[in-house]
Amino acid sequence: MEGLGKSYGEKLLFDDLSFEIRRGNRIVVLGSNGSGKSTLLKVLTGEEQPDTGDVAWAKGPGFVSYNQMLADLDDADTVSHAVNALPDSLAFSATRKSVNRFLAMFQFSEADLKQKIGNLSGGQKARVAMAQCLLSGASVLLLDEPTNHLDMSSTQVMERALVHFPGAVVVVSHDRFFSEKIANRHLVFGAVGAAPGEIDVRAA
Repeated sequence: MEGLGKSYGEKLLFDDLSFEIRRGNRIVVLGSNGSGKSTLLKVLTGEEQPDTGDVAWAKGPGFVSYNQMLADLDDADTVSHAVNALPDSLAFSATRKSVNRFLAMFQFSEADLKQKIGNLSGGQKARVAMAQCLLSGASVLLLDEPTNHLDMSSTQVMERALVHFPGAVVVVSHDRFFSEKIANRHLVFGAVGAAPGEIDVRAA
Protein backbone atom coordinates (compact mmCIF):
# COMPACT_ATOMS: atom_id res chain seq x y z
CA MET A 1 0.00 0.00 0.00
CA GLU A 2 1.82 3.11 -1.24
CA GLY A 3 0.90 6.73 -0.55
CA LEU A 4 -2.81 6.11 0.03
CA GLY A 5 -5.02 9.14 0.57
CA LYS A 6 -8.79 9.44 0.97
CA SER A 7 -11.10 12.33 1.77
CA TYR A 8 -14.85 12.88 1.85
CA GLY A 9 -15.47 16.53 1.06
CA GLU A 10 -13.27 18.51 3.45
CA LYS A 11 -12.85 15.58 5.85
CA LEU A 12 -9.42 14.01 5.43
CA LEU A 13 -9.45 10.36 6.52
CA PHE A 14 -5.87 9.44 5.69
CA ASP A 15 -3.03 10.80 3.62
CA ASP A 16 0.27 9.41 2.31
CA LEU A 17 -0.37 6.07 4.04
CA SER A 18 2.15 3.38 3.14
CA PHE A 19 2.51 -0.08 4.67
CA GLU A 20 2.99 -3.73 3.73
CA ILE A 21 0.92 -6.75 4.65
CA ARG A 22 3.19 -9.73 5.15
CA ARG A 23 2.60 -13.39 5.90
CA GLY A 24 1.96 -13.83 9.63
CA ASN A 25 0.82 -10.23 10.15
CA ARG A 26 -2.35 -9.89 12.22
CA ILE A 27 -3.07 -6.20 11.85
CA VAL A 28 -5.84 -4.67 13.96
CA VAL A 29 -7.06 -1.27 12.75
CA LEU A 30 -8.00 0.98 15.67
CA GLY A 31 -9.59 4.43 15.95
CA SER A 32 -12.76 6.33 16.77
CA ASN A 33 -16.00 6.07 14.80
CA GLY A 34 -15.82 7.90 11.49
CA SER A 35 -12.02 8.05 11.48
CA GLY A 36 -11.71 6.04 8.25
CA LYS A 37 -11.06 2.45 9.39
CA SER A 38 -13.83 0.81 7.35
CA THR A 39 -13.05 3.06 4.38
CA LEU A 40 -9.46 1.78 4.44
CA LEU A 41 -10.72 -1.80 4.22
CA LYS A 42 -12.95 -0.84 1.27
CA VAL A 43 -9.94 0.70 -0.45
CA LEU A 44 -7.95 -2.50 0.12
CA THR A 45 -10.72 -4.63 -1.43
CA GLY A 46 -11.24 -2.24 -4.34
CA GLU A 47 -14.79 -1.44 -3.25
CA GLU A 48 -13.68 2.20 -3.10
CA GLN A 49 -10.85 3.93 -4.95
CA PRO A 50 -8.24 6.00 -3.10
CA ASP A 51 -7.87 9.66 -4.05
CA THR A 52 -4.11 9.13 -4.20
CA GLY A 53 -1.76 6.18 -4.01
CA ASP A 54 -1.91 2.54 -5.05
CA VAL A 55 -2.87 -0.84 -3.64
CA ALA A 56 -0.83 -3.65 -5.19
CA TRP A 57 -1.59 -7.23 -4.20
CA ALA A 58 1.04 -9.88 -4.87
CA LYS A 59 0.25 -12.48 -7.51
CA GLY A 60 -1.38 -15.58 -6.09
CA PRO A 61 -4.46 -16.38 -4.03
CA GLY A 62 -4.96 -12.75 -2.95
CA PHE A 63 -7.46 -11.69 -0.32
CA VAL A 64 -10.95 -12.59 0.84
CA SER A 65 -13.48 -10.38 2.64
CA TYR A 66 -15.19 -12.02 5.59
CA ASN A 67 -18.00 -9.45 5.50
CA GLN A 68 -18.68 -10.18 1.82
CA MET A 69 -18.74 -13.92 2.52
CA LEU A 70 -21.23 -13.33 5.33
CA ALA A 71 -23.43 -11.07 3.17
CA ASP A 72 -23.41 -13.59 0.30
CA LEU A 73 -24.67 -16.55 2.36
CA ASP A 74 -27.78 -18.09 0.81
CA ASP A 75 -30.51 -18.75 3.39
CA ALA A 76 -31.77 -21.68 1.31
CA ASP A 77 -28.36 -23.38 1.26
CA THR A 78 -27.20 -25.97 3.79
CA VAL A 79 -24.10 -25.49 5.92
CA SER A 80 -22.33 -28.39 4.24
CA HIS A 81 -23.07 -27.21 0.69
CA ALA A 82 -22.22 -23.57 1.48
CA VAL A 83 -18.75 -24.61 2.61
CA ASN A 84 -18.05 -27.26 -0.02
CA ALA A 85 -19.45 -25.57 -3.14
CA LEU A 86 -17.38 -22.36 -3.17
CA PRO A 87 -15.39 -21.89 -6.40
CA ASP A 88 -11.73 -22.89 -5.94
CA SER A 89 -12.45 -24.09 -2.39
CA LEU A 90 -9.74 -26.16 -0.74
CA ALA A 91 -12.59 -28.51 0.18
CA PHE A 92 -12.54 -29.82 -3.42
CA SER A 93 -9.19 -31.50 -2.86
CA ALA A 94 -10.03 -32.78 0.63
CA THR A 95 -12.00 -35.81 1.74
CA ARG A 96 -15.50 -35.29 3.09
CA LYS A 97 -14.32 -36.67 6.43
CA SER A 98 -11.50 -34.13 6.71
CA VAL A 99 -13.84 -31.25 5.77
CA ASN A 100 -16.34 -32.38 8.39
CA ARG A 101 -13.54 -32.61 10.95
CA PHE A 102 -12.53 -29.06 10.00
CA LEU A 103 -16.14 -27.90 10.48
CA ALA A 104 -16.28 -29.64 13.86
CA MET A 105 -13.61 -27.16 15.00
CA PHE A 106 -16.20 -24.48 14.23
CA GLN A 107 -18.61 -26.30 16.56
CA PHE A 108 -20.79 -27.77 13.80
CA SER A 109 -22.14 -31.24 14.49
CA GLU A 110 -23.13 -33.73 11.77
CA ALA A 111 -26.76 -32.65 12.25
CA ASP A 112 -25.81 -28.97 11.98
CA LEU A 113 -24.25 -29.56 8.54
CA LYS A 114 -27.70 -30.35 7.13
CA GLN A 115 -29.26 -27.19 8.57
CA LYS A 116 -30.40 -24.42 6.24
CA ILE A 117 -28.41 -21.20 6.58
CA GLY A 118 -31.67 -19.31 7.16
CA ASN A 119 -32.30 -21.33 10.33
CA LEU A 120 -28.92 -20.55 11.90
CA SER A 121 -28.18 -18.04 14.63
CA GLY A 122 -26.03 -15.00 13.89
CA GLY A 123 -23.06 -16.67 15.55
CA GLN A 124 -23.47 -19.84 13.49
CA LYS A 125 -23.67 -17.82 10.26
CA ALA A 126 -20.49 -16.03 11.26
CA ARG A 127 -18.77 -19.38 11.76
CA VAL A 128 -19.91 -20.58 8.32
CA ALA A 129 -18.50 -17.42 6.71
CA MET A 130 -15.22 -17.83 8.59
CA ALA A 131 -14.94 -21.47 7.49
CA GLN A 132 -15.54 -20.35 3.90
CA CYS A 133 -12.79 -17.74 4.22
CA LEU A 134 -10.26 -20.26 5.52
CA LEU A 135 -11.13 -22.78 2.79
CA SER A 136 -10.99 -20.14 0.04
CA GLY A 137 -7.21 -20.47 -0.21
CA ALA A 138 -6.76 -16.70 0.13
CA SER A 139 -3.52 -15.51 1.69
CA VAL A 140 -5.07 -12.42 3.36
CA LEU A 141 -8.31 -12.19 5.36
CA LEU A 142 -10.02 -8.79 5.66
CA LEU A 143 -12.63 -8.37 8.42
CA ASP A 144 -14.69 -5.35 9.49
CA GLU A 145 -16.05 -5.58 13.06
CA PRO A 146 -16.39 -9.39 12.88
CA THR A 147 -17.40 -9.83 16.54
CA ASN A 148 -20.38 -7.45 16.40
CA HIS A 149 -23.46 -9.28 17.71
CA LEU A 150 -21.54 -12.54 18.25
CA ASP A 151 -21.95 -14.70 21.35
CA MET A 152 -18.89 -15.52 23.44
CA SER A 153 -18.51 -19.01 21.95
CA SER A 154 -18.50 -17.77 18.34
CA THR A 155 -16.07 -14.98 19.22
CA GLN A 156 -13.67 -17.51 20.74
CA VAL A 157 -13.92 -19.72 17.63
CA MET A 158 -13.08 -16.70 15.48
CA GLU A 159 -10.14 -15.75 17.72
CA ARG A 160 -8.63 -19.23 17.41
CA ALA A 161 -9.14 -19.30 13.64
CA LEU A 162 -7.42 -15.94 13.13
CA VAL A 163 -4.52 -16.66 15.49
CA HIS A 164 -3.72 -19.93 13.69
CA PHE A 165 -4.34 -18.71 10.13
CA PRO A 166 -0.98 -19.07 8.32
CA GLY A 167 -1.46 -16.07 6.01
CA ALA A 168 -2.15 -12.46 7.02
CA VAL A 169 -5.16 -10.86 8.70
CA VAL A 170 -6.41 -7.25 8.68
CA VAL A 171 -9.22 -6.57 11.16
CA VAL A 172 -11.19 -3.45 12.08
CA SER A 173 -12.49 -3.92 15.62
CA HIS A 174 -13.72 -1.97 18.64
CA ASP A 175 -13.55 -5.13 20.76
CA ARG A 176 -10.46 -4.52 22.91
CA PHE A 177 -10.26 -8.05 24.36
CA PHE A 178 -10.61 -9.62 20.90
CA SER A 179 -7.97 -7.24 19.49
CA GLU A 180 -5.50 -7.94 22.28
CA LYS A 181 -5.73 -11.69 21.67
CA ILE A 182 -5.07 -11.65 17.94
CA ALA A 183 -3.01 -8.53 17.08
CA ASN A 184 0.72 -8.44 16.43
CA ARG A 185 0.51 -5.13 14.53
CA HIS A 186 -1.67 -2.03 14.93
CA LEU A 187 -2.81 0.63 12.48
CA VAL A 188 -4.03 3.47 14.70
CA PHE A 189 -6.23 6.22 13.28
CA GLY A 190 -6.06 9.50 15.21
CA ALA A 191 -3.18 8.41 17.47
CA VAL A 192 -2.11 10.85 20.17
CA GLY A 193 -0.02 13.60 18.61
CA ALA A 194 -1.00 12.65 15.07
CA ALA A 195 -2.02 15.27 12.53
CA PRO A 196 -5.45 14.96 10.84
CA GLY A 197 -5.39 12.07 8.40
CA GLU A 198 -2.20 10.66 9.89
CA ILE A 199 -2.04 7.02 10.96
CA ASP A 200 0.42 5.43 13.36
CA VAL A 201 1.64 1.99 12.22
CA ARG A 202 3.32 -0.02 14.96
CA ALA A 203 3.85 -3.45 16.43
CA ALA A 204 1.29 -4.68 18.96
